[in-house]
Amino acid sequence: MPANLPPEYYKLEDEYSATKSREGKIKILEKMLSVIPSHKASQKVRGEIRRKISILKKEIDKEALKKRGSRRKGIKKEGAAQVCLLGKPNSGKSYILNKLCNKNLKSTSIPFETKTPEVAMLDIDGIQIQLIEIPSVYKGFYEKCGEFRSLIYTCDLICFVIKNEDDLNFLKSEIGLDKQYISIKSKDFEFMKQKIWDKLNLIKVYTKEPGKDVEKTPIAMKENATVKDIGEKIHKDFIDKFKFAKIYRKKAKVQERRVGLKFNLKNNDVVEFHTK
Repeated sequence: MPANLPPEYYKLEDEYSATKSREGKIKILEKMLSVIPSHKASQKVRGEIRRKISILKKEIDKEALKKRGSRRKGIKKEGAAQVCLLGKPNSGKSYILNKLCNKNLKSTSIPFETKTPEVAMLDIDGIQIQLIEIPSVYKGFYEKCGEFRSLIYTCDLICFVIKNEDDLNFLKSEIGLDKQYISIKSKDFEFMKQKIWDKLNLIKVYTKEPGKDVEKTPIAMKENATVKDIGEKIHKDFIDKFKFAKIYRKKAKVQERRVGLKFNLKNNDVVEFHTK
């Protein structure tokens, strides 16, 4: 620990040790960050404090989810994945939701006027992704908006809508981020679909019945999913009566091959099940 930390830091350190509640500890840690001088020697201390804040926020979220359990009222997860849009006031979240999901939400220039999340479905080549616009983030948002914390904690991806790097740093510090995210600007909606898809680590898999055409709508699977995984997703009978599967892969050297249940699938594969 650097020797040139101010006396106030050590007083706060004692307060931290004496404080029992996680929320109280977070507030003291944030004060400790504010009094530490910004220089190279203090980077390790600042990093450790941020790590403690992140851990405490995760513990708060887990406890809240456990208490709510099956009684928790929230937004039902639909589609292949759930993505939360977060940003400061007037960052362009509603604009993005409208553009990507063909919605007609009324946007306003009045800060914090939106009080409840807005939900829409994003279509990516036939795969449905649930987008949720969270009300604007402000100083102290995480501690005061408990009804949104579990949603942010359990979603598959966070999308920060920003105007500059300062916005990103502010949002990350308020949320106590410890999960995957992307950041975009409000004018980036044209390639946002690809950014979301790439970060979700999903693949599109098509199915077909023997002697019939390929189904037009793909099924979203996790990367490295197997033939067994997609068979179980479609119907358990495919596994109980499984004989073999044919895989059609356009860009492979062998474009058609006969495989078993443990075969790993790739994006845009076509799977044809053969049963006993």
